[in-house]
Amino acid sequence: MTRETISVVMGVYNEGYQIARALDALTWADEIVVVDRFSTDDTEAVATRYPNVRFLKRQEWLNPNVNFAMEQATGDWTLRLDADEVVSPELAAEIQTLLESPDARYTGYWAPNRTYFFGKWLRYGLAYDPQFASQPLYHSFRKILWRKGTAHYPCRATHEDILTEGEYGILRHPYDHFSHPSVSLWIAKMNFYTDQDMVRKDVLAPDFRLPSPHRTLVAIPKIFFESYVKRKGYRDGTIGFVACCLSVIYMVVERAKIWEKHYRLTHANEVVAYGRPSASTLYGPPAGSETDEERQEAHGSTQD
Repeated sequence: MTRETISVVMGVYNEGYQIARALDALTWADEIVVVDRFSTDDTEAVATRYPNVRFLKRQEWLNPNVNFAMEQATGDWTLRLDADEVVSPELAAEIQTLLESPDARYTGYWAPNRTYFFGKWLRYGLAYDPQFASQPLYHSFRKILWRKGTAHYPCRATHEDILTEGEYGILRHPYDHFSHPSVSLWIAKMNFYTDQDMVRKDVLAPDFRLPSPHRTLVAIPKIFFESYVKRKGYRDGTIGFVACCLSVIYMVVERAKIWEKHYRLTHANEVVAYGRPSASTLYGPPAGSETDEERQEAHGSTQD
């Protein structure tokens, strides 16, 4: 039987610092369709060094760009990854075996992943999915592989489930998700994603339900208890505690931005006019973030 083909799809923006690690693990793939939102770093230069990469540019946010990548892909199967996700050698071998002899029962597959938070592999809390309680612990799971044309994003929010057809099997070997290298980058990513979601959220739609403060107050301990106690996030130590706290903070910030947008639209005559300063405009760059050369250029050399 002829081996079926596979296309990897990625939506990227300014991933030059990490995309090589992901692409190095995909040299076996028939093609990698990378859709870039006009990066301003060296993402294109790095990605196009790989002969199996097709590099396309499109000015859209992540999920529509991934849908577009899937439309351009030519493989029998689609493997969906981000630039911070790296296929393990064991998973690569498992997928290649699957391509040699696909199981007719399955349209696609869930895959386990090892989630890294601030450099630590999280084994519990956010990484534990009760839906897969019968599977080995220490992994979260995501739909990652499917037959071409059987999955797409609805494109309503950044962290939305992909819509799929048919029955899904479960792959045995994991990929690594290097998602949050630092607290500062986690906050920046949270701010970016929630800002983008607010652009798309119609808070005045007839069917939109505005979250209430008292329901949010109930949700805060509930979310923390679910991840830290019920899913045993405490077993990941301090980093596990931080990860569970940040999941609560994400929810609160998202709802705060919903309330802000709703108030501004419904009380436009009462809102005080502000300028639009950025954090760096208000406070400057973080102390110590400049290099010695930049510091000397800004303040003058101390040498005669």
